[in-house]
Amino acid sequence: MPTRRKATQGNAILEFSLTSIPLIFVLISIVQMSLAMWNYHTLAETIKYTTRMASVRGSDCAGLSCQLTVANIAQTITTKGIGLTTANLNVTLTSNSGSISCAPVTNCSSNNTAWPPSGGNQVNQLISISATYTLNQGMAMLVPGKGSMLFSPVTFSTISQQVIDF
Repeated sequence: MPTRRKATQGNAILEFSLTSIPLIFVLISIVQMSLAMWNYHTLAETIKYTTRMASVRGSDCAGLSCQLTVANIAQTITTKGIGLTTANLNVTLTSNSGSISCAPVTNCSSNNTAWPPSGGNQVNQLISISATYTLNQGMAMLVPGKGSMLFSPVTFSTISQQVIDF
């Protein structure tokens, strides 16, 4: 009597192949989304921390050693922004006296202008720091095919505003 095992041979490998390929892409997508959320959270917390730091060094620090410069702020952002590529990070510092744009943030690493500047560092005045960060997705390396496949980058933006306390 012949056995029927030959008709079902290879089913396990076929089912594994058909389910594992989509599962791998789902897992990689979850990792990519997690990294993107981590980058956004890092960006938002860094800008919030830097704005808070600048708001407590307002009019009482003008001309003293505790006064911040644009270079100090750029250095704080690059130091606190762990994992953020500085070439993709653009920052704008805004006060009542005007705004300073750092695109990318490393362009302001040697700017020794006081910030917030005179006239924009009085008590109860609003200062703000805004930032945009361009995240390039890493999924393109996993797409087989001829030529190059381009994924559009994602741009995160955040703004933090504080009133100068003293």
